[in-house]
Amino acid sequence: MKRTAFFEFISPWGKLLLLIGLVILFAIFTAFGGLLIGKFYLDTDLVSLAEMLSNPTEGKIIAFTKFYQFINQVGVFILPVLLYTYLVSNSSFEYLRINKSPLTISILIASIVVFTVLPFLNYISQINMEMSFPHSLAWLEEWMMEKEFQAKIITEAFLKTNTISGLLINIFIIALVPAIGEELLFRGVMLRLFKDIFTNVHIAVFVSAVIFSLFHLQFFGFLPRVFLGMILGYLFVYTRNLWVPIVFHFVNNAASVIVYYLYENKYISTSIDDFGSTNSIVYIIGSLLISAWLIIIIRQRENYDLLK
Repeated sequence: MKRTAFFEFISPWGKLLLLIGLVILFAIFTAFGGLLIGKFYLDTDLVSLAEMLSNPTEGKIIAFTKFYQFINQVGVFILPVLLYTYLVSNSSFEYLRINKSPLTISILIASIVVFTVLPFLNYISQINMEMSFPHSLAWLEEWMMEKEFQAKIITEAFLKTNTISGLLINIFIIALVPAIGEELLFRGVMLRLFKDIFTNVHIAVFVSAVIFSLFHLQFFGFLPRVFLGMILGYLFVYTRNLWVPIVFHFVNNAASVIVYYLYENKYISTSIDDFGSTNSIVYIIGSLLISAWLIIIIRQRENYDLLK
């Protein structure tokens, strides 16, 4: 006997409002719960704790910041999605398209695309960073730069380690958990909802990619993250399997963590900012074309039909 999905037949807009409400509810709950844990763990008041989290410097504070990041990711991305799918579907795993194993060839090709697309991503990232706002919006640009600087401080504090155990913890927190959580929310649920709302899979891919990029609050990396979101979206659409974008997302994030570790510990001479970068327009265009060709191969191997 199948269980009852109480909100299975409400409208797509109703489901979107339900999802947003659950995300906000769990985000508040886990953020506040994490702060209470930090208050007692670090023996400090909440105001001082907030300042520590925005600029972690000491080992104990950095360790707690990583824990706080972890529970927030679970609270924002994983728990609301699991409850949402429980309420709108008789089978959460089937709804999210994680109930079947992906094709090995799709996993391998998707992992290769992570690296073939790098020159093009770095090129549009440079364009993004050089964009400037009109004088009337100087306040907005200043706010964005402040957010970008704050994110950079926290990221560097997270990534700095000279031990294998520290590297593995970083891969877990920065690569594995976000890969699973963000794909569950943005591709597993949001893309599907936008497809029902707009009745066009390409619009759904684009809108979910834009929201995915906005969610990170790193506006000077907005364009490359939108492009990454579109790759992730089409990988999900063409394979009808969420594990493929999850693997792509994980490999992309893990590669950044590993390159940062190798560079900071003098194993390689190429920094994360220069990794995959080039000034050759031939390589940049080639990067885009090869990546598109590889994704088309996945589409053909999966026998994807837009009309299905």
